[in-house]
Amino acid sequence: MGAVALTEPQGPAVVLPVFQGPLDLLLYLVRENRVSIWDIPVATICDQYQAWLRAMEQLDLAVAGEYLVCAAWLLAIKSRMLLPRREKGEADPRAELVERLLAYERVKRQAAELAGLLALREGVWPVQVSLGEEKSQGDVALEDVDVAALARAMREVMEHFRREHPPGLVLPPMRHTVQEKMQELLAFLTEERSFPLLSHMLTRPDRLEAVTCFLAALELVWLRAARVHQRLPFAEIYLTPTGYSPVLEASTHA
Repeated sequence: MGAVALTEPQGPAVVLPVFQGPLDLLLYLVRENRVSIWDIPVATICDQYQAWLRAMEQLDLAVAGEYLVCAAWLLAIKSRMLLPRREKGEADPRAELVERLLAYERVKRQAAELAGLLALREGVWPVQVSLGEEKSQGDVALEDVDVAALARAMREVMEHFRREHPPGLVLPPMRHTVQEKMQELLAFLTEERSFPLLSHMLTRPDRLEAVTCFLAALELVWLRAARVHQRLPFAEIYLTPTGYSPVLEASTHA
């Protein structure tokens, strides 16, 4: 059923949407009323369904028999809902309607997904390779293949791949020992009575070297060869000598 305009003498034009069947119309009404499929207000939905059928008839649309059968079914459910329940365990008259709507909703969702896949496949074009002037669309005979030209093309492809994908540059990690850094710090302390440790660490190009330098400073403090002080919180950390020269080979705390 296509979209048609309903024109009344005293009102604006109304456009009827396209429905694929009575269940599609019922699902539309449930969504429009913003109610749960599990708790359908049958009386309201039935009245609205009848109003849609009357609108179709006023537009001289050929209402299919399945719409009329569904209308009668809704009226039957509405009548059963108005009757008092005889037993507490009696089945809900809307149960079959709920099952049909849920099944239809699943099928409609799957159909939309399949339609999306079909649209995606229609946008994918098969790759067609042309080798010179083709006489036919069939397979190329083996004896017609130029092995030398094929080898040259293969070399060009490999060379292009080699240029675009150079091997990674592997740099050996820089190794720094705590003992070496202790000797370096002692040399600095000999030249300068107050050495800025934090600034020195921040100028190291390698993070591992900076950490090793910090451990060396702690080792010198533990050996009582140096002391640290800081004037303000988060300020520069100064390393000063104590005058004691430790035996570095005996240090094992790094």
